[in-house]
Amino acid sequence: MKIIEGIKKYSNTDRIALKCNDESLSYKDLDKYSEAIALYLKDIYGDENTPIVIYGNKENMIMACMIGALKSGRAYAPLDISFPIDRVFEVTKEIKPKVFFNFSEETEFGDLNVVNEDKLKEIIKEYEGKTISKENWVKEDENAYILFTSGSTGKPKGVQISSNNLDSFVDWMSPYLKIDGSEKVVMNQAAYSFDLSVTSIYPGLVHGATLFSLSKKVLADYKELFNQFGKSDMAVWVSTPSFAGVCVTENSFNQEMLPKLESMIFIGETLPKSLSKTLLERFPNTRVVNGYGPTEATVGVSVNDISQEMIDDEKSLPVGYPMENCKIKILDENGKELSEGEKGEIIIIGPSVSKGYFNNKEKTDEVFFYDEIDGVKHRAYRTGDSGYILDGNIYYCGRRDFQIKLNGFRIEIEDIESNLRKVENVKNAVVIPVYKNEKIAYLKGIVELKESSSLSDIKIGIAIKKELGKYIPSYMIPRTIKTIEKFPTNTNGKIDRKKLMEEN
Repeated sequence: MKIIEGIKKYSNTDRIALKCNDESLSYKDLDKYSEAIALYLKDIYGDENTPIVIYGNKENMIMACMIGALKSGRAYAPLDISFPIDRVFEVTKEIKPKVFFNFSEETEFGDLNVVNEDKLKEIIKEYEGKTISKENWVKEDENAYILFTSGSTGKPKGVQISSNNLDSFVDWMSPYLKIDGSEKVVMNQAAYSFDLSVTSIYPGLVHGATLFSLSKKVLADYKELFNQFGKSDMAVWVSTPSFAGVCVTENSFNQEMLPKLESMIFIGETLPKSLSKTLLERFPNTRVVNGYGPTEATVGVSVNDISQEMIDDEKSLPVGYPMENCKIKILDENGKELSEGEKGEIIIIGPSVSKGYFNNKEKTDEVFFYDEIDGVKHRAYRTGDSGYILDGNIYYCGRRDFQIKLNGFRIEIEDIESNLRKVENVKNAVVIPVYKNEKIAYLKGIVELKESSSLSDIKIGIAIKKELGKYIPSYMIPRTIKTIEKFPTNTNGKIDRKKLMEEN
């Protein structure tokens, strides 16, 4: 597996693999610690390859646990501390891990075998100096990680990504971003539970870069955030457009603050033209790269550099040219391939496409299938995204269903609605996206109560949001909650969402 080989290669140097909150972890120590963790996991699991679960934020030792899992021949499932404990238990019920690495302040995890930071130190001491055979490493079509995304039933779906998927992604993305073995600093801002983080982790560690991690604590303190940027020597920026949009509100966020910045890549949500224009003005020596790809196809499958000409064009910004070993088709509702410029569903075929959802054959069979590229069979994925191709460049036109992107996170509206219905006194619920400048600005919840309340809408909304926080991550909670006496219905007897959107 390329990431392990890269870490081994640079463990013979004095290079730094990760920096977070002024703490550093060298490639040498990352290799050494992950060996110890791998041996511990091998002793616990034997030949069984059940994944591990990691609950934390950006602690350097999380990476040692991830790599340790890969060295021991099993996948890791990362959960960020923004996930409420109920969500954590939903994932552990699916995976049934024998080891649960905890970097949070939470202490109650039921019957799970919890390894906290103190126990982790003991494990590293116990196995110090020992190595695990390369034969044990995750390889080929074996799972490297499982990312749990929002699911339409209210239960998260686990996307399985293999060693082959990741090697394909690294071989394509690394040269494009010029992550080439020189001692570059790559921003590591996205939560590990968010697939965008893979764009930093895998190309970075394969090629001896330093991952400059930004913890939740730093991200919440803008003064400290910009102070850290100034000290970072960052060459490659990886984030959602939303995060960069917040950064540009600070006037000093420019080439002077980040003089070594070579490229900024955005995957995860629509890149607005206004933000692209501002970034090109603030960072005249930096490439602004727009990308596209779902979690099910290993983060990204297309990229291109944004130019002033694209910004001036009346069309939306293109999301890029497909990776060399991948094929993109645009199909109509009957599965017929459409001509250039015609809008339909984006289908991805190639070696970066996942084998499907963990322990969920029904959902897997709905959207994954096999197709050919030059006579060779590959996995294919129906994205549910609408788009078209023009001059080889892909144009994204939004979701075909109720799945949306908000602040870089992929969210299924039905997931929030299903969990809203768990809230006391909520009879039924609808969540609608609120648009501003053709972009989703926030989510609004509309609820029908079981029993009427004398409280104001604001107070009812606050109480509902507080209880909802027990079931779903904070980024999924609607900004506003409105109560309604009765939902309008259409001729099919279904809730009339269109009417709700028009009236709200």
